[in-house]
Amino acid sequence: MLLRAAARQKVILLDFLAPSLLSRSVQTRANPISLQHNDPSPSELVDTVKKELPLIHATRGVSDAQVNLFNKSLVQLRHASTKQDTPAVIKLWRQLEENRLLHFLQQSQVAVVANLLADSFTSGNLRSSDEALFEDVALKAAASRSTNALNELMVLRLKQNNPAAVIELYRRFMELLGGKEVWDEGHIEAEDTVRGTGLVSDDRSKSRRIPHDPGRVALLLAVTAAHAQRDAFQDALQTCLQTVVRFHHQSTKAFLAKFEHDPAFQDKVQVWVKRLHIARMVYRPPSLSKQISNLSSAPSSKLLEELYQAVINGLSGPDAYLAPEPSKITATKSVALTEAGWTSFLAAFLKCGRRDLASKLWTDMSEVGIRPGVSLWTALLDSYDSMRAVEDAAAAWNMMVAQGIQPEGLTYRALISTLFNGRKADEAMKVFQAFQKAPPNGTASQHTLSVYNTVINGLLSINREDEAQALLKQMEAHGPSPDLVSYNTFMAYYGRRGNFKALASLVSRMAAQKLEGDVFSFSTILSALLKAGRDDAPEIMFDIMRKHGIEPNVATYSAIIDHQMRERNERNLEAAMRMLQTMEQDPDLQPNEITYTSILAGLYRGEWLAPEKAEEWRKEIVGRMRQRGVEFTLTTYHILIKACLEYSQPEGLVNALAYYRRMRQRKIPLIHTTWYILLLGLLRRGEWAVAEEIINDMYSSGHQPTGATLDLVRKIRQRGGQ
Repeated sequence: MLLRAAARQKVILLDFLAPSLLSRSVQTRANPISLQHNDPSPSELVDTVKKELPLIHATRGVSDAQVNLFNKSLVQLRHASTKQDTPAVIKLWRQLEENRLLHFLQQSQVAVVANLLADSFTSGNLRSSDEALFEDVALKAAASRSTNALNELMVLRLKQNNPAAVIELYRRFMELLGGKEVWDEGHIEAEDTVRGTGLVSDDRSKSRRIPHDPGRVALLLAVTAAHAQRDAFQDALQTCLQTVVRFHHQSTKAFLAKFEHDPAFQDKVQVWVKRLHIARMVYRPPSLSKQISNLSSAPSSKLLEELYQAVINGLSGPDAYLAPEPSKITATKSVALTEAGWTSFLAAFLKCGRRDLASKLWTDMSEVGIRPGVSLWTALLDSYDSMRAVEDAAAAWNMMVAQGIQPEGLTYRALISTLFNGRKADEAMKVFQAFQKAPPNGTASQHTLSVYNTVINGLLSINREDEAQALLKQMEAHGPSPDLVSYNTFMAYYGRRGNFKALASLVSRMAAQKLEGDVFSFSTILSALLKAGRDDAPEIMFDIMRKHGIEPNVATYSAIIDHQMRERNERNLEAAMRMLQTMEQDPDLQPNEITYTSILAGLYRGEWLAPEKAEEWRKEIVGRMRQRGVEFTLTTYHILIKACLEYSQPEGLVNALAYYRRMRQRKIPLIHTTWYILLLGLLRRGEWAVAEEIINDMYSSGHQPTGATLDLVRKIRQRGGQ
């Protein structure tokens, strides 16, 4: 019957219907046909129907009458949308909904309806009798990812000073989502830095993140503005904490532009957005700590200082919305800065050399009624260790003890490490002896093994091998039982000296402790053998592994190859290539893209290899990959492009661009991270003309940069004279 209809009728849009019927189980087609398209010829339509008949027949619960109704409605919908006949479009929408066919519409078709509604809301050309129906359609279109109609409706209600209506619309929208906020996408956007605050979005798993979508951000902004009209900051905060959507600078700017008639309202919403960003980050301590760490590595401490000041501002004053610690949470201060947050700021300030800010933090804690705990003192000692500030560390320790703070294992470890690194080994051993005498059930007993391993490392660093060996024997006999870190520290020591007898003894002692060596262990043995001039070093290493019951697999080989490439010398490169050859010749050890990537990235990691030799090896590896049909993944391309752009020789740029072109030839989706890596590398190299070409490619592809990538675009065009 369907074939007869196809031959009879000029336009039957089964090409819309077939994939839509399976939309619950398969992804939407990459290039959906819009409502405004050229009509297919009868012969073309018959071919399409023939191809898609199996899909239609395989779908249960859809009658021929429903198929015909759906197709007819789509034709009418196309004509009505062309004429901008909003009432007719809404009527057809309702008809599809009443016949339970609405969910078969593709997103492009829903967008047509949403755009018409958005125009109605923007112009204010809306009859009161149509409001309920239009609201319902706008909500369902938004739930289908076409949010512009709902956005404009919310803006209209805000301008009418009706915040309750906006909040209710948002509630209904979230209810329609059914708790599923993450739309299926081909990629995940990288984290975006929020201008003016130095913030990034929360560091959650990919399953809880969504790509930046201006429409979704606008909905969150609208409900935030509604709460601002009601002066209900805590309600706005709870709304933000319950969604994975985050504010974005450009989307916020575009949203606020709709309220140019009310500058005071614009300013208020802008302030709330910034405060909500801060509160949201503080609410998730791991995210805050990660962002602080990232900012501490930046060339300037300006953004770090701004972030800290924003947090401090949230802790004090009449509009305070943050609590200084969890025990001080109140109804108006429902989010608390944890000890981990204070500690992260302190460590970051000292890392940046900003002792003035570290001192300010100590003062700020006192002013908000917080007594520095042991974690903060430990962070202070760790920072002094990295700065080799032995006297400062000793003074801090004495002050901590004087204040009655009981040190824990990591606190002892920090001081011991500082003393060893400051060449005060005898004092370090005295502190270690005090640690050993500490009550076994006290806080000092935590992280005991870490303290012992620090002492072993310290003793070996000053060649007090006998004392280190005595301590290891004590650990083996009486505890704490040594772990891989303990033995690997000795491995590194003996490996540097080429002491194969000691290395063999360590492997046996590890076996007696029922410990298997890891990649570091065996890579250390391999490097020592290579240093001794053993051409059969890889074979000896793998024999040792097998002798101790460890059967190397692809992952093991790949990891050891990567470790060898990080040694950055030709001897280790040749060993890596011999291992690669062994893998290629063994059907059970066939190398994958990770294996080859380790070698390729290693060639350009630093400039230890002459450019012509690096190019010879690169061609060799690429040729082997082609011979075996091994293709790079998106992540692999990112690693290689980054490594090549960091290689200062001209070949680095040439190869980075070759990988980029190969990605495009293979039609691999270029995501936010891809463009960021390319533009950052080109900016650092000062390749302004090439960077401009990449920017043009990015915009031509339809990708709209946000956050950090958009900042790179601005910097490139500014420095390149664009």
